[in-house]
Amino acid sequence: MANSKVKVALVTGISKGIGKAIATQLVDDGYMVYGTYNTGEAEAKDLKSNLKKLEIFQVDLSQRSNTLQFVDELHGIEFDAIVNNAGIYQQEKFDDFDLSAWDRTFEVNLTAPLVLSLKLKDRIKDGGTILNIASTDGLTGSFNSMAYAASKAALISITKSLANLLGPRAIRVVGIAPGWISNTGMNTDASFEAGELTSLGRNGAPEEIAQLASFLISDKACFITGTTVIADGGYTCVDYIMKKEARSQQEA
Repeated sequence: MANSKVKVALVTGISKGIGKAIATQLVDDGYMVYGTYNTGEAEAKDLKSNLKKLEIFQVDLSQRSNTLQFVDELHGIEFDAIVNNAGIYQQEKFDDFDLSAWDRTFEVNLTAPLVLSLKLKDRIKDGGTILNIASTDGLTGSFNSMAYAASKAALISITKSLANLLGPRAIRVVGIAPGWISNTGMNTDASFEAGELTSLGRNGAPEEIAQLASFLISDKACFITGTTVIADGGYTCVDYIMKKEARSQQEA
């Protein structure tokens, strides 16, 4: 069991991208981090070799039994923060929709965060924080990843509900909805074009989301709960046609 004077965090999906950046940031902040990975064993072990205050666990969050077994492995540990970051993204064929992929996406992106929050709620210290990593995809419609978008929309919703239910213990539940972030392992050729449509003119970096996570679980954010912070460089406030019309007028 970790020294009670050291803050302790659980971070799921630490082998790459945003999860890796959050685990690194929290260790730098002085936390003892318990992190999960599924298929990225080499990456997780490499991260552990660089971070002394990191313990890693292989957990397939798409399997409910694995998630529950992992909870048992954490017996006796109290947490200051839980960061539900792990997620999966699968492209779909609308005319040949795979409901098994839908079920798996919801299990990882929505149900696992709920299970971990419920099963560990009595081991979250009063005044602690649950942080859910959602997505701006949960704020709009999808063309070929409906399960991902719907699961993230639902994650934003349960963030509000858990905030209500855990508020009497001063446990805050907050979310982050990242926009297009580079170096996540989920990037496509098209995603790199998104930077042209942001107010800041670029995509984000995992480390920028990690810095926001660090703030949200800190005492500096002690009056923030039940909300999901959009971190997208202004992507969701840009209307492509309005921007195109403005450029046309400037060039005329």
